[in-house]
Amino acid sequence: MLKKLRYLNLSTAGFAGSLPWQLGNLSSLRVLDLTSSSSSALSSNDISWLSNLTALQDLSLDYIDLSATRKDSWALSVSHLSHLKNLTMSDCGLTGTVPASLQNLTSLEILHLDFNFFYSEFPRWVANMTNLVSLQMTNSYLNGSLPFELSNLPHIRRIYLGSNRIAANISQIFEGQWKSLTLFQMPSNDLQGSIPSSIGNISSLVHLDLKDNSLKGEIPHSLGLIPSLRKLDLSYNSLTGPIPVSLGQLSKLTLISLTYNDLSGEITESHFSGMRSLKYLDLSNNNLDLNVMTSNWTPPFQLQVMKLSLCKLDGSFPPFLQDQRSLKILDLSNNTLRGIPSWLWNLPLLEEIVLLHNELDGPIPPELYNVSSLKHVDLRDNRLQGRLPIPPSSAAGFPPALDLSINNITGTIPTQICGMLRFSRFLSLASNKLEGQVPPSICETGQYLEVLDLSGNKLSGNLPSAIGNCSTLKVLNVGNNGLQGEIPAELGKLTGLQVLHMNDNRLGGHIPLSLQNCSNIEILDLSSNNISGSVPQWIGSLSKLRILVLRSNDLQGEIPIQVCYLQNLQILDLAMNKLQGTIPAHLSNLTAMKSENRSSSISTVLRYGEYYKEEVYLMVKGAERAYKYILSTVTSIDLSENSLSGEILRDIGDLQSLQNLNLSHNQFSGTIPEEIGKSMNLEALDVSCNRLSGKIPVTLAQLGFMGYLNLSNNNLSGRIPDSPHLDTFGESSFLGNPELCGKPLHTNCSASPPRSSGEKDVQSSVDPWWKSWQVGMGLGCGLGFGGLIGILSVCRKWRRKYFEFLDAVVKLLFRDASAAM
Repeated sequence: MLKKLRYLNLSTAGFAGSLPWQLGNLSSLRVLDLTSSSSSALSSNDISWLSNLTALQDLSLDYIDLSATRKDSWALSVSHLSHLKNLTMSDCGLTGTVPASLQNLTSLEILHLDFNFFYSEFPRWVANMTNLVSLQMTNSYLNGSLPFELSNLPHIRRIYLGSNRIAANISQIFEGQWKSLTLFQMPSNDLQGSIPSSIGNISSLVHLDLKDNSLKGEIPHSLGLIPSLRKLDLSYNSLTGPIPVSLGQLSKLTLISLTYNDLSGEITESHFSGMRSLKYLDLSNNNLDLNVMTSNWTPPFQLQVMKLSLCKLDGSFPPFLQDQRSLKILDLSNNTLRGIPSWLWNLPLLEEIVLLHNELDGPIPPELYNVSSLKHVDLRDNRLQGRLPIPPSSAAGFPPALDLSINNITGTIPTQICGMLRFSRFLSLASNKLEGQVPPSICETGQYLEVLDLSGNKLSGNLPSAIGNCSTLKVLNVGNNGLQGEIPAELGKLTGLQVLHMNDNRLGGHIPLSLQNCSNIEILDLSSNNISGSVPQWIGSLSKLRILVLRSNDLQGEIPIQVCYLQNLQILDLAMNKLQGTIPAHLSNLTAMKSENRSSSISTVLRYGEYYKEEVYLMVKGAERAYKYILSTVTSIDLSENSLSGEILRDIGDLQSLQNLNLSHNQFSGTIPEEIGKSMNLEALDVSCNRLSGKIPVTLAQLGFMGYLNLSNNNLSGRIPDSPHLDTFGESSFLGNPELCGKPLHTNCSASPPRSSGEKDVQSSVDPWWKSWQVGMGLGCGLGFGGLIGILSVCRKWRRKYFEFLDAVVKLLFRDASAAM
């Protein structure tokens, strides 16, 4: 009876298991939709039965796991369906190339193969499919070039090829005919060149998305001559010049995003004169000068999102904003605005306000507590002052995410804060001038609080045990205050805690046993306190721990071998304690220091649109450095300034991703192991002020990334290995070793000692020109860098700002290491 069935739609019906081959008996089917509700519910290792459905015109197999099918066998089955017009197989686990047999489907109009794993070149045969209307292969690991002939397809309307590695010259692409094109989306690829003026000839274009490519040149005037254009996204490129005034005539445009380019010039009312449909405007992070401050200008649009960061807004807020009654998201960060107008809080739909890094002064506006629609307010890095206002009991309280850090807020944290935190998930009062104790009431009603940052204030007294009632906390930062007493054992109740900073206080006592209950913790920083006792053995049970910083305390005893059980550990800092004994064996178990395949983020605590930005200060290359945006890439072991003894273990060389190793100011003896040369990513090595003897291993010359070396004040002997890289280090790296000789020391060696058969002849394998170049570069960089380090070592504030700047540069370079990734 079902053999005459023509239409079968079982999409998202909740079925699981294997696809039944009996479906192949439904030979009259015209439409078959088996779209799965998830990518793992339905699967098949053989869909050859599809070839029996010769009348099929529409086939949808999205989210069905076909990864177990033989390579290209799925395409051979589908290619027999000569009447097929619609083929969608997104997120099916397909691998290999996009099979050429699909070009046999001459009637095909829709081809969607998103989210698969082709790892191959874009198939050029697609340009021969003359009936194709919609082509979609987003995020399918395609590379190669986009064929120019695609523009000649007479019916092609929609192209979605985002998040691949496809290369093309944008000028050549848009020189084609594109008779019917309405949508062209190729974000996050490798498109290059300048947008040609001929793009204005594509009169049918509705949506153009070229975000995150390598486009240069100016935005052509002709883009403003496409009357059908509704969405324009050219963000994250290298476009220059002014924004053409012609864009202001796009009456159907709903979205324009030009952020993160190098656009310049003045923006006036004329740029928006005809944009009566505009809902989303993002001109931030360019070099634009927004000059629409006249009080009598009424814009033709009602925006929902406005982002004007770094648009040279100075003084007062733009008056036209008070008429934007549909506004939900407002970002005016990184300008020089002063004073928050009262009408801002009257915008009825406002959900997110980002005003960081302006010159806002005066008290915290009390209206902040009464806008029920607000979800995220960022006022950090301004000049706000005065006390935290106490709202009436009828007030809504803090918005769910509030950042007031880096201001001049004074006084104490009011005991009534419990009422303010009724709906809070994120609260940062860091880097202000708050005094007094942390009130026990802080967690009485905080049922949703995930991030609490009180660091960088003048808080004193004991941290209240009531902090353990904040059961939803994932991040607690009370570092850099004046807290006293012991670490509350009640912290062990916070089983979801991922980040705990209590550094730079006056805390004493032992590390509480209850912390072993915090099994999700990734970062534990208790540095610069008066904590005594030993490093607890149970620390090895914190399997997710990635950063352990206990430096500058009063810890004694041996380093427990359980530390080596922490396979995710990437930073271990136990410096400046009173630890004794040897380095524990089995350092090679520290897997995260052996592999570069670490997670790209430290913590996944959301702050309404972006991740919580973790920051840790480490001593690297003889100076304190702040690590923030690149923290997940850092690996370091610092055991300096203790009383450790014994030999440096040979398996330290197995930590091939280790970047910083500091064992200075201990009592280590024996030789520097040759195996250390296997740590090819090592950037800083300090074993100074120990009792090491023997020769400097020649293998150190293989460490091409090493920019800091200190072997001074030991009992090393023999000739310093002569190599282009070691020659770049100054005399101070080797002083205090009486029996050491050779450059850069002034002590000459009487004779060249013979090399052992196992040592690599580094010197003979280096080109003389290369050696001279490296020496010159080393001296030049050393003099310049030395001057910079001299300044930074004197001023702590400059030092922090400098490394925060470096982290910001890295964030910009890898900005959409975010963005879709």
